[in-house]
This record gives sequence, structure tokens and C-alpha cells, in this order.
Amino acid sequence: MAGVGLTRWLWPQLEPARSLPLLLPWPWQQPATSKPAAAPLHLLTKGWQARNLGNPAALRYPACWQSLPRTPWDLALFDGRLYVGLGNAANDGPTANAGPVPVWAYALDQGRWLKEATLPEEEISRFVPHGQQLWITGADARGSWRWGNLYRRSSTGGLWWQERRLPRFIHAYDLAWHQGAMVVAGNVPDAVTTGPETDRHGSALAVSRDGGRRWSVQRLAGWRATALLPLAGELFAVEALPGPGLKRWLQAGGRWRSFAAVQQLGPDGLWQARPDISAADLLPGVPGAGQRFSWIERATPAQNQLAFIAKRGDSGPIQVQPIPLRSGVQAMDLIANQAGWLLLTSEQRAPQRWRSQITSVQASGLRISQTPRLSFEAALPAWSLASDGTSWWVGLGPPPFQPETTAGQCSAADQLSGSVVAISPASQPAEFE
Repeated sequence: MAGVGLTRWLWPQLEPARSLPLLLPWPWQQPATSKPAAAPLHLLTKGWQARNLGNPAALRYPACWQSLPRTPWDLALFDGRLYVGLGNAANDGPTANAGPVPVWAYALDQGRWLKEATLPEEEISRFVPHGQQLWITGADARGSWRWGNLYRRSSTGGLWWQERRLPRFIHAYDLAWHQGAMVVAGNVPDAVTTGPETDRHGSALAVSRDGGRRWSVQRLAGWRATALLPLAGELFAVEALPGPGLKRWLQAGGRWRSFAAVQQLGPDGLWQARPDISAADLLPGVPGAGQRFSWIERATPAQNQLAFIAKRGDSGPIQVQPIPLRSGVQAMDLIANQAGWLLLTSEQRAPQRWRSQITSVQASGLRISQTPRLSFEAALPAWSLASDGTSWWVGLGPPPFQPETTAGQCSAADQLSGSVVAISPASQPAEFE
């Protein structure tokens, strides 16, 4: 037994970086093909039709109180399939750290859900398409912190691969490609070398110039680097923006004086702090910007512009412009299209009654125009959006910013969490009905 204990202690210290294929599930592990129930949408805009693709998340999280890990955090179209991201990487609540998490994909040509792999992660929060590959950032690895994870699937192969090569990454929040290099933003446990062990973690950025086999890591002063912003040929990284509590934590660790909300990748491959860009600069018009904790989760680029990060001026500074929303309306997802962006919003109208809307957004200079495309109501808000230019897919999840459901306190709406719905023009035939 002593030898087993020694091995368990040594492996996290000596585990080599490696690539691992994730085997396909056995046929009996695939769900049976069944006709989904009626689409759980009401008051859908005239001229559109909705089709329920089912709730694959309920196969992994069957209890109604597990509505949070059934949240469809992200949707992605790739290689003729619709992928949905599930799980819960939070450390609190009844569904804390809800991994391992399955990779579910809806085969559009077969009209059924397929389980492609199971990831040793707590959550799939983001899909990143790149050329003929689809990537997943490892939100919270279930293994040791010696290596962080990326996952990839090629359109020419059916297997997912685990790339366990990010040195010391606990979380990988974003992934981008810039001038031939791969870049990851996230969090490591040894960002600083002094102070109590539990306080040494912090933000980090990693760069690889050989396709992800070897990485150089630059540790920063912040807590977590959350998003990468490609803009006008440059790449910026955004930190979690501190409120009073996080500011005290940074001050206690001696990091506050060197903290910068934004870093810029230089031509030498090193990140340079941009102290001229503050939290208030990044969130103009947001009440309490700079005084409250804020998390910029992702950037959605289109034509050298970003939603919210509007453009880069000729003199170099970033000019930030918000997309105006009515009071009570929550921005849920944003994807780029040929004309600009498609914005998904949700608004609570009554208990278990949410109105979601898809809006076309365009930016011209400092002017932002919004054109509503369609809306619908459901017992839950729409969390995520995907589109092929003609049809849309949305995923329904639990109400944001509300306490997590607990056992014995479920509502009828909790059962819907994880449902995925296809919306298409009414004149377009609906397959697999």
C-alpha cells in the first residue's frame, strides 16, 4: 500500500506532457433514436418554425435539480454536427465541479444526438473553430495541475485528442491564433513565488509556435486572464477586472502596483502591460465600472472590430463602445456573421416566462445599429446561439444570476434546462419530424 501511495504522489510531480486519444463510446453507450417532444417555445415570430432537438444533457445530469450543469454554455457548428457545451466548474453549490463532462453532438444528417467522448474536465464552456479543427479549452481539469488541457477534433478524423501540454494551467479560458502562434489565456497555481501557498495562484498567458507541443508561459500580476481580443492585426489579453475584494487580495500579495487590465502581445513574443487602458475604459457606461468585480468572458471579432471593443484608433488606443440594451435585458450570446454580429438576449417577463430575441448588430464608425430578427418566449432563457446563415439553433438554460436549484425545490422549468431547439424559416422543410 505504501508503494501505491508513493506512486500517487510522484505521478503529479513527474507526469510527462503528452497527447492522448479519447476513445469513442461503445454503441450501447449511445442514446436510442427517439422523436423529441414539441418545441418548448411560444409566441415565435411569424414566418419561423421551431423544432425540438431534445435534451442530451439530461442523459448525463438526469435529476431536475441538476439544471445548472445542463446549461448549454456554448453551441458550435462543425463538420455537419451541432456541438453543445455542458457541465459546471464552480466550486460551490449542489452541482459543484460537475465532471467528467460528455461531448454531445447532434448529427444534422442523421437527426440524432451522438456522444463523441468524455472529457476529464468539470465543464465545456467554449468551442473554438480553427480551419479544419474544433478546439475546446480545458475549463477545470480533473487531473493534477502539472499540465492544463486543450482538446481538438479534426474534420478528417472522428477522434477527440487531449493535448495535456499547458504547463501548470488550472484553467484555460480562451484560445486564439496570432501570426502563426497559438495563444492561451488562463490561470496557474504558481503565478508568484512568495506568500501563502493558497494565494500564489494567478493569471498567465501561454504562447506556442510549434502547433501546441511546447509552450512558453508568462505569469502576470492578476487573478485570471479571461479573454483574448484580436483587433486590427494585434492581440490583446484581458484580466479579470478587480472589485474591492480582489483588489485587497492583489495588494496583500504585493501585485497591485504592477496590475494592468490589458496586456498586448509584442513582436518579440512577450506580453506588455497596457496601463493606459483601465477597467472603466473597457466598460464605458457600465454603472460601477472599476469599483466592482467584472469578468469579460470572450471577444467576438468581425471585420477588424469587436462587439463591445468597437475599434482601434489610428493613434493606437482602443476605443470601446457598448451595445445599448434596455433595462432588464440580458446579453446571453454573440456570434459573428457576414454583416456584423447576431446578438442573443433574454428578458424575464414573469416567473418561468422569458422572452428571448435574436438581433442583427452592425457597427459603422461610432454608430451601432440593431435590427430585431426574431423573438420567442419559453419557461427558461436562451443561453447560446449558433447559425449557418439561414437557420438558428438555441440552447435553453436556468435563469442567470439566480440561486442554483436544490433537491426538493425543482420547478417544471428546471426539466427544460439543456434543451436545444432549431429555428428555421417556415417555408423551409423541417427534416426528421
